[in-house]
Amino acid sequence: MATVSNTSTTGRRSPHESSRSRRRRAVARTAIVAGSVLAVAVFIPSSLASWLDPDHPETAARIAPWNARVAADAAGRLGADPRVPEVRSLVQKALARDLTLTPAIELRAADLAASGHQAEAARLFHLSDGLSRRSLPTRLWLIQDAVDRGDVEGALRNFDIALRTSTDAPAILYPVLARASADPRLTVPLARTLDRPSDWRLMFLEWTLANGANAHSIANVVAEMRDRAFIKGNDVDQLLIERLVTARDFQPAVLLHQRFRTKPSALVADWNFADPSARYPFGWGLVGGGSLGAERALGSAGPMLAYHSAPATSGQLAAQLLDLEPGRYVLTTKTAAAAGAEAPYWSISCGENTGGEIGRLDQPAAAGARGSTAFTVPPGCAAQWLTLSVRPGADAPQSGAIAWVSVTPR
Repeated sequence: MATVSNTSTTGRRSPHESSRSRRRRAVARTAIVAGSVLAVAVFIPSSLASWLDPDHPETAARIAPWNARVAADAAGRLGADPRVPEVRSLVQKALARDLTLTPAIELRAADLAASGHQAEAARLFHLSDGLSRRSLPTRLWLIQDAVDRGDVEGALRNFDIALRTSTDAPAILYPVLARASADPRLTVPLARTLDRPSDWRLMFLEWTLANGANAHSIANVVAEMRDRAFIKGNDVDQLLIERLVTARDFQPAVLLHQRFRTKPSALVADWNFADPSARYPFGWGLVGGGSLGAERALGSAGPMLAYHSAPATSGQLAAQLLDLEPGRYVLTTKTAAAAGAEAPYWSISCGENTGGEIGRLDQPAAAGARGSTAFTVPPGCAAQWLTLSVRPGADAPQSGAIAWVSVTPR
């Protein structure tokens, strides 16, 4: 009996203890419910605001008014004028919650600048620069500020930073850099900027080629660059030369050729047709295949240029651009294999639109025969085309081979 009575006594709880336990459980349930409500009230609007922010920042700002980044984004999307009251309000809200938000700082700085408070604007843009190097608006302001102060080095340094850190920068800054290259005072500083390895320098040069932007001045900049491996390894000089020659802009083309390509031992590159490494236009451009063509070949006496043409076919077989100084010269050639019905002829003409023929020489018909003619390069003839052509009107096929062709000072 004693055992039963003792067990029964132990299993009972006092009324006071039971009441406290119920209160604790009620408080816990209330806290859980309150936490859930808070999560719904904060987390869901924040998530929704983040989802809406890229496309509907103004709506996102209304849903999550405590979110400084969303407020800054909304301010930025409302328009270009930072003095609009709604923009100012959003900027103030953003900065009240986060003083390190560069978009909000930039908008406030732009507001101050537009309102005539240049010193305060400058302080904020420099603050933004100290917080982040990736902010394009700040970088653009720093570029303009450096330009206004005549600080070329500072402007180009900020160009470099912007193009390294922002995917939006090239569309804005490539055209600006291309135009700036036309200023002779910027030729060397811009060349030094492009000498520094970066992901954007080749893309910039390719952009100038694709857009035909200031090829003349860009060529002058490239000619001043020291990174020869970069220039030659990416064919920057060759591509620019081809662009310039097509535009009949020979002076910078000649300059690039002289700076970055090995100067040939003779005035005519690959004069004996033994070295195809000399690239057109300052090397041979040969017409190949079809009813008219020329190609390097090997004869019993060594390398030669073999040519052929079908009956009643005429036109250019080979061409090379020379960079002769004004003066008197002699054009000489030797035949390797006898010509057919009629031998081709050599012509030298000034490259400019107004430049005419300044020399002509018929290729001797007999094997081993030589021919020569004197000619004069006049002033203003920046580059000269040396061409080999077949005359029109021959009724029979034409063929033969040339041993060499040379130009020497007279």
